[in-house]
Amino acid sequence: MKATTVLFSFLLIGFILISCKKKTVDPINSGTTYASMEVYKESAMGVIYNQATNSVAYSKPDPDGTYKIYISNFDGTGETQLTYPGWASNRHQWAEEWDPTGQYLYCYVEKTDYVTESGHTRTPEDAIPGYGAYTDLWIIKRDGSQAWQMTNFPNDYNHGIIHGAISSDGTMFSWTERIQAPVFLDLNLAAGAYVFKVVDVTWNPQPVFSNVRTYQPNNELAGGEVESISPSKTDILVYSTFESHNLVATPIYRIDLTTGNTTKLTTESFSQAPTYTPNGQRIVYMSGEGCDIFPGQLQGADWWIMDANGSNKKRLTYMNLKDHPQSVNSYRLAGTLSFVNDSTFIGGIMTQSLGLVGYSALVKF
Repeated sequence: MKATTVLFSFLLIGFILISCKKKTVDPINSGTTYASMEVYKESAMGVIYNQATNSVAYSKPDPDGTYKIYISNFDGTGETQLTYPGWASNRHQWAEEWDPTGQYLYCYVEKTDYVTESGHTRTPEDAIPGYGAYTDLWIIKRDGSQAWQMTNFPNDYNHGIIHGAISSDGTMFSWTERIQAPVFLDLNLAAGAYVFKVVDVTWNPQPVFSNVRTYQPNNELAGGEVESISPSKTDILVYSTFESHNLVATPIYRIDLTTGNTTKLTTESFSQAPTYTPNGQRIVYMSGEGCDIFPGQLQGADWWIMDANGSNKKRLTYMNLKDHPQSVNSYRLAGTLSFVNDSTFIGGIMTQSLGLVGYSALVKF
């Protein structure tokens, strides 16, 4: 999945996940029918599936809380850690996207050197995946024998990288780039200001980025994240605060890569992590719409699905509906996801307020 958003707080309470028989998605969202869901990997976040190798990559924290990258078969066997001698062992490493061949992995890696800054003192938490400061984009071979640093952002709190996406043919990559540090008590910029970058990718024989394009809706400083590139490579899906100016009211937009024009696809609650199904016909995303607010806790989020044009919105899961079979009556944040096929995905579920604490679930609809 890539790192999920860090905008909402969740309390860790004992979790029991009840698997459900596969049913048709309920169009009226009453909770009587819903997608099936089962735990896929405990403590693994950002699981991304690769069809060519039938394997997954993901990240888990070590005992010190530093995230490291792992690869395993889809069935969970054969887990191995993936690292590179040029990466410091005490810095965060995050699996972001597979090249479609499964032989190369796009990664986010925390910078090694700490430098003196005016107005901010760096901490390890600043670079937690999903926070993204002091972090660069790398590509590493599946066996760890070779890696390439693809960005070199300024080593300061104003810069870094979070959510990214790759095209289905591997010739295009997009990422969310920080251009301003978080602003305390500013609902628009509480997580910082970001732009969306899109590049063409070629191999010669090493990876080369070209035709770099920058998208900043309305040229406004705003929060947001890119999540998906359309199979046609004509647009990207993002959420942004450029209109709402509020991180707890985040619409999903489609950005046309030729014109830069935006199309709003959601208006309800906060909605994020929009991801095209492999066939491009529908979009799965997370939303707080219809989620109960449990005593003493904040807003949760469940997965929803809609047609690619934003119509026919339907709720897939009910983790945040009181006393529902999928609920433990405590907040759960449905996060980013990776499709296995057009009706199955692996998605991250956060269970704790800060960082990336939770597990991954296999969802079928």
